[in-house]
Amino acid sequence: MSSFPTVVPTKRPFTESPLMLLVLTGILLGATLPVARLAGQAGWSPIAFTFWAALGSGLILLIAGRPARQRVSASVVKYSFVAGILSVAMPNSLAFVVMPELGTTMTSLAYTLPPLFTYAFGWMAGMEHYRATRLAGVLLGMAGVGLLVLGKPVQQASAGTGLLLALGIPLSIAAGNVYRKRYLPEGYEAQTLAGGMLLAGAAALLPLLVAAAPSPSAGTPWLILLLQCVFTSLGYFVYFRFQKVADPVYFSQLGYVMSATGVVCGVILFGERLTPWMPVAVAVIAAGVMLVNRRPSQPRS
Repeated sequence: MSSFPTVVPTKRPFTESPLMLLVLTGILLGATLPVARLAGQAGWSPIAFTFWAALGSGLILLIAGRPARQRVSASVVKYSFVAGILSVAMPNSLAFVVMPELGTTMTSLAYTLPPLFTYAFGWMAGMEHYRATRLAGVLLGMAGVGLLVLGKPVQQASAGTGLLLALGIPLSIAAGNVYRKRYLPEGYEAQTLAGGMLLAGAAALLPLLVAAAPSPSAGTPWLILLLQCVFTSLGYFVYFRFQKVADPVYFSQLGYVMSATGVVCGVILFGERLTPWMPVAVAVIAAGVMLVNRRPSQPRS
């Protein structure tokens, strides 16, 4: 009697689930928004805090990934520099600049817009095709996060400039999402890519730091910076693991989770008013995520 080997279907580990990575990445990076606001209240300037947080987090990741001993080519350096400007230097600096004027909740709302811009940029780059369910999911997710701040006015009447600056956050993030996915170097660990991107983002900010921002004084609260480095290094480590298993539009949904995290932290830490729309908003966001993740039906043979 002959025996045949049993074929066990492969299943993606839970730690590589796109949905799990989406939530984890969004929470970790969303936590950097209230920490940045605390840093501003403690006397840190936006450029200085962004620079030192990116530098410290990048070093942590590169040191953690040292056992891989991977050679870094010129193309990886270029990739890291462009990704660092688009995904770290520009959006983080803008977020820290507008947060004192707009508040944590309103600033967090800017992170709901990258999916729509990413979809548009990906379509222009030939990386995305029109799918009604995906577009509906993106718009539904944006509507859900909008409900989180329903009825909350902008803190200052003169916030027009702040809102215009805040628009640069999702535009930069969306461009970075498309660039990173299209030119993602093969064969490199998440620590190497994330660390290189953060260090490149810090390098891009160095001229501004030298020109405009004073050096931190002895009384500067460095513990806040350390907390930011912990959230940033862990967040970007998961960030690149997430990017390897998700397309640009699905990946950009982490802005929904970041926004929700910022809203919750704004309520708990800064006393910002919570609207009664929270349960409805969570349900709408979940429905949007399901639509974006829905695969097109295969024709029956």
